[in-house]
Amino acid sequence: MREVRFLCLAVSRKMNGYCIAGIDIDSGEWIRPVSPHSYGEFLGHEITVEGHKARSPRLMETLDVIKLRLGKQAGSAGQPENWELDLSPNSLPHAIMGQGANNVSILAQIRDLAKQSSSSSLLLGTQGKEISHLEIQKEPLSHSLCVIRPKGLTWVRTTNFKNKPRIEGWFDFGGRNVRYYLSLTDVAWETKLLATTVNGQSLDAAEVPGADANLEILLTISLGDLFEKTQCHYKLIAGVLLLPKK
Repeated sequence: MREVRFLCLAVSRKMNGYCIAGIDIDSGEWIRPVSPHSYGEFLGHEITVEGHKARSPRLMETLDVIKLRLGKQAGSAGQPENWELDLSPNSLPHAIMGQGANNVSILAQIRDLAKQSSSSSLLLGTQGKEISHLEIQKEPLSHSLCVIRPKGLTWVRTTNFKNKPRIEGWFDFGGRNVRYYLSLTDVAWETKLLATTVNGQSLDAAEVPGADANLEILLTISLGDLFEKTQCHYKLIAGVLLLPKK
C-alpha cells in the first residue's frame, strides 16, 4: 500500500458517480485514482473527506490536500496515471491535510504544471477534442492529464448527443493558438453554470457569477474513457482551478 499527499486538481462527473485526479505533492506525479466499480467511478461516500477546516464530512474539492492510500497501479494505454484507491472502512472518510489555495509553495507547483503544458503546441498532443482508440493502441500516451492556462476562455451552454444540457469551454491553447471546444465535467462548475445559463448562452469567464478579478482560471484537462459509439477518447475540462493572481 502506498500513502501519498494528494493535491486534488479535478472532481469530475463520471457516469452516475465521480472521477478525481491530482498530483502527489512530494513527487509531482500525476495520479487518477480509480475504484472497483464498472467504469472506475466513485460513489459520493467514497470521496468524502474530513478534518482540517472541514467540521463535518464533505465531498472532496479541488485544491484539497488529502492523505490517500493507493493500491496497485492500474494504468492503461490511454490513461497511464491510474491507480487503485484503498476504500477499506478504516480509510474513509479520507483525511484532509490542508488547502492548496492558502499555500504559496503548492500554488507555485500548480503554476509550474501550467507552464510545462504551455511548451506544447497541441493539447495532449492532438489538435481536436478527441483521440481515436486505434491511435492510442498503436502509440500509448505518455500522459492523459495536464493543467493549462487557457486563452480567451468562454463558457457556452449547449446540448449533448442525448439532447441534454451541457456546458462547453471554448478557448485557445499553445503557441499556435489552436481553438478547442471541450465539455465541462467539473461537478461544482457544471452545476453553477447550468443553474445560471439558458441554452445557447455564452459567458466570458469574467462574467460568471462570483468571478473575482484577483483570481486567474487554470483548467485541468483529462482524457476520458473510450466512448464505444465513436471509438474515441474525448478531452474533458475535469477541473476548474481558481488561483490568486501574482
